[in-house]
Amino acid sequence: MQVFDKQNAPMELGQSLGRGGEAEVFLLKTRDDVVFKYYHSEVLKKRANQLEKKLDLMHRIDTLRQDKQLAWPLLLAYNENQKWIGYAMYRAKGVTMAKLAHAIAYEEHFPGINRNRLLGYLLNFLSEVEKLHQQNIMVGDFNLNNVLLDPKTDKVTFVDCDSYQIEINGQFFPCEVGSADLTPKEHENTPFKDIKRTLESEYFSVAIILFKCLMLGRHPYDIVGGADPVQNLCNGKFPYISKNKNDIPKGCWHVMWTHIPDYLQQLFIRVFTVGASDPKKRPTISEWKVAFNLYLKELNKGMHTNAIRPALPKNI
Repeated sequence: MQVFDKQNAPMELGQSLGRGGEAEVFLLKTRDDVVFKYYHSEVLKKRANQLEKKLDLMHRIDTLRQDKQLAWPLLLAYNENQKWIGYAMYRAKGVTMAKLAHAIAYEEHFPGINRNRLLGYLLNFLSEVEKLHQQNIMVGDFNLNNVLLDPKTDKVTFVDCDSYQIEINGQFFPCEVGSADLTPKEHENTPFKDIKRTLESEYFSVAIILFKCLMLGRHPYDIVGGADPVQNLCNGKFPYISKNKNDIPKGCWHVMWTHIPDYLQQLFIRVFTVGASDPKKRPTISEWKVAFNLYLKELNKGMHTNAIRPALPKNI
């Protein structure tokens, strides 16, 4: 099967790598490092015009197009009738971040991982988000399955970038997908297509991702006997500061929390209590990077345990 670029030069598609709700991804026969995303006909009927405009804007951002840690649109592609059908991007490989933020799966997919490597992933994750924000692009849908990690290095790759919120030269395209339990209070109960993400709303979602990765998938607003996480989120009920330790889920979670350095704990407490209702109180990407770099430095000096799941609380 062939597709064509804007100059009508043909590209030969190879085998399919997988099919999702919106599109199917194919190898390119001439480039093993590039794949092609071919949108389903029903998606093209509804959204071809909007998607083409959005992806055309995206592929014009040189710095992001050249970043191999993003599955960014490299070029737009068309069928034999010059109708837009999809785009080419760098091929992404790795294990989803969802497997890292999981109390059991992390051992299978990241054998021998320690906190040093975990912090490497999180720092690279933060750097990629920062690059996007510098171009006025918001991730919007912070889906743990849309971030791939190389199990052998600390490389991080973002996929499904076509869902991001884009605002360039007066043109605005929202992120139309998301998850309520990763969405800040100010955007709850609003259709995702009607939301305009801000840096502050991104900071809230980023904090939840960081917490889940450090705490093996546990959501910061999981509370024993409490409401569901979304309601607790809206109320700023963060159990790890509760005087009643019975609010914290049973198991290793309190022990793991005690091994997070105080300066990092304070950032989490800030964002998940007062920051739940006040966007201006949320730590920035820069603040997180400073804290995690300090944690890594102290870790390498032997000041903290390197174990992902410590057996005992700190100082005991």
